[in-house]
Amino acid sequence: MNEAFQRPFRPVELSDSTLTSLPVQEMAQQLMTEEAFQTSGRNALTLIRDKNLTVVLTVLKAGAVLQEHHAPAPVTLLPLFGNIVFTADEGRTSTELSPGTTGAFSAHLQHRVEATQDSAFLIVMGGQG
Repeated sequence: MNEAFQRPFRPVELSDSTLTSLPVQEMAQQLMTEEAFQTSGRNALTLIRDKNLTVVLTVLKAGAVLQEHHAPAPVTLLPLFGNIVFTADEGRTSTELSPGTTGAFSAHLQHRVEATQDSAFLIVMGGQG
């Protein structure tokens, strides 16, 4: 298998002339082969970092959880494959996300994410926080 990226990976820094594409499906598959995923059930790679935007590719093994936390800016979740459950409001609100669905939430909302299948998703964070 050809590598979709090499470590150390440097996130794209946006400028007035930036135009790029990334093979996110292949990158997710590669993240799932790395030791971090094999031992902890999760792995991530920051793809784009800018003062107003951060994009992180995240992979979770079935049953893996991102424990309750918050983000400093609004977030959009874009599933690539698998199935994740997004829970907020101390477990009172949840939504299931799979490819073809998108979840969004406001800055500072306490939330957790759990994979019900091996999953990959993009976290797009930015905007007015």
